[in-house]
Amino acid sequence: MREPLLHFLLGGAGLFLLFNLVSDSNRVASDEIVVTAGRIENIVTIFQKTRQRPPTADELRGLIDNFIVEEVLYREAVAIGLDKDDTIIRRRLRQKMEFLLDDFTAVEPSDADLQNYLDKNTDQFRTDALISFEQVYLNEFSRDKAEDMLVRLRSGEVENPERLSESYLLPYRLDNASESVVSAQFGGTFKTLLFDLDVGNWTGPVESPFGIHLIKVASITPGYVPGLEEIRKEVARDWLSEFRNGAQQKILDQMRAGYTISIEMPDAAGK
Repeated sequence: MREPLLHFLLGGAGLFLLFNLVSDSNRVASDEIVVTAGRIENIVTIFQKTRQRPPTADELRGLIDNFIVEEVLYREAVAIGLDKDDTIIRRRLRQKMEFLLDDFTAVEPSDADLQNYLDKNTDQFRTDALISFEQVYLNEFSRDKAEDMLVRLRSGEVENPERLSESYLLPYRLDNASESVVSAQFGGTFKTLLFDLDVGNWTGPVESPFGIHLIKVASITPGYVPGLEEIRKEVARDWLSEFRNGAQQKILDQMRAGYTISIEMPDAAGK
């Protein structure tokens, strides 16, 4: 009884008996397995993509035999219900259904579709405004001298304003910096205030999370919405994503409508 071979034979006999008991009433469609020419072509194609060469005659026979074994085991597994209540199989089947939905909702938008989508979502495609400016940073303890320093800067008596800055961690000058870059370095509130300043004069103080700043804006280039031809790929990508999400949700809603759904929450979950 301690022999592994005996255990294997007994286990195999029990499994065979189980197959016979369950499979007769649940056997998948047909006992016939037909390896079609199309299936063989698919097997060869997969082999070629992996090995970068066609299979030999012996290899092809081995691949076909492997497919037959896989098909036999698949059918027998389904026949005895191994596909039921299996989380991995459920997720895989869901994934395959989602792939089918993706294929089903793959469409080619017209120019009118894309232009309409762009017109409705201009903020989504608007380019950042650009700004060039200089800034002198003062910590909170220097707030009382900010006005005096601003007067000196405006008068032009300060030859090197960068030396007045009380931090070497923040850049003194940024050229053609986008709104997102300014926000990342100085914070969103600072960015909003910065783009409202007059061009060409020292102004301030402007607050940021770091302290206060005296600012001289050199130039501002407004953001704009590119034309469709300039951003066609981006618009088409986002249009298709929105279309697919909406279409797939409608299909799922129709599928759900065919079921009576009851949810029995456990007592602990309802508290």
